[in-house]
Amino acid sequence: MGAATSEKVSTYIHEDIAFSILSKLPLKSFKRFECVRKSWSLLFQNHGFMNMFRTNFLSNLHSCSYYDQASLLLKLAGEHQELLYSLSGERFENKVKLDRLNPFTNNAYFPIFGFGSVNGMFCLHECCSDDKHVLWNPATNEFNVIPRSPVEFIESTIPEIAKDLVSVGVVSYLQGFGYDSVTDDYKLIRYVCFVGDIHDAQLADVLEEFVLRDVSLDSVWEVYSLRSNSWRKLDVDMPYSLECKEGTQVYMDGVCHWLCEDDYESSEKHNSPSGPCLVSFYLNNEVFFVTPIPSDLDDCFDIEALWINLAVLNGSIALISYHEEMSTFHISILGELAVKESWTKLFIVRPLPCVERPIGVGTKGEIFFIRKDAEIVWLDLSTQMIEVLGYKGGGLTTRMVIYKGNILQIAGISN
Repeated sequence: MGAATSEKVSTYIHEDIAFSILSKLPLKSFKRFECVRKSWSLLFQNHGFMNMFRTNFLSNLHSCSYYDQASLLLKLAGEHQELLYSLSGERFENKVKLDRLNPFTNNAYFPIFGFGSVNGMFCLHECCSDDKHVLWNPATNEFNVIPRSPVEFIESTIPEIAKDLVSVGVVSYLQGFGYDSVTDDYKLIRYVCFVGDIHDAQLADVLEEFVLRDVSLDSVWEVYSLRSNSWRKLDVDMPYSLECKEGTQVYMDGVCHWLCEDDYESSEKHNSPSGPCLVSFYLNNEVFFVTPIPSDLDDCFDIEALWINLAVLNGSIALISYHEEMSTFHISILGELAVKESWTKLFIVRPLPCVERPIGVGTKGEIFFIRKDAEIVWLDLSTQMIEVLGYKGGGLTTRMVIYKGNILQIAGISN
């Protein structure tokens, strides 16, 4: 037997090598390896390993192709209308002012829904009202006003005899906007609730029992399809958000995600613990997952947290919050949907006493904020350096969103 075959082959991998390999894995993959060895399950308590993991994570941010050729859209408050600038380049040195039309003729302020554009398309909306939802492509400056849903005409279901005695209001809360690649369709998800009032208290019992018994004021979920240009009811019972905070919704790979500050009502129905959670809705098969947010992260929903943002970092969902009292940013990554324990707090950036208000997150994890001297600046997570963007910020509507241009014609899809 030769010497080469008589030697025992070792399958042991030295811990330093194993740790180096594990530190390069995406969070979701690493979480799956935690069960292999007890020592691996404790690695996130190891400061040396966490430094390696953070370094590789930041390195991957700058090489990630998820937002290739994407730019940023800066929305500033002008004197009579909001101004838009497209920013690109390594240090955002390329700045182009965009011309636009305002679809909201009665409102100079146009909120942009979500974390950024979806295939070059933005959803503009007026929160907590029955006013317009609008799809907008900046590359073509084309708008598509979303039609009203049949449920918004609930007043027409009230019998004539009761119209002067009863009033019904409709309030909608947009939860998600994204692209269904299977059907090549753009969709909106919203929660709609109704508020009824009977003006004559003495007739309330009679009206409810005999006149209004066929009028349903039960809340409903709806999905809008651009391809059919219509709304339809969804047979789901998901946690919802009644807080229309910009940046607390994000779309990624056919799934809409949104934050719910509290879920007492839905927790009773689904026999799940109450508290803050992330809801993830798949546009194609219309199923959803709820991921609770653990106690060491849910303090970002306290009044101390001035700003909360969902983002996509390295192809993962990230929760970023700014705590004004401590002047710190907390950044946590979700490893796997519906697994509470897979949330991992990767960064605590502190202290940043010059922050007046954060306004958004960039394609490589840059955090943009307005400084107390009104300058708009950005923080590079890799270098921990703050750089001036070259704009003054004013007003609560100033915001930074991700934009990836596309000459897609909205009308072509709806037709």
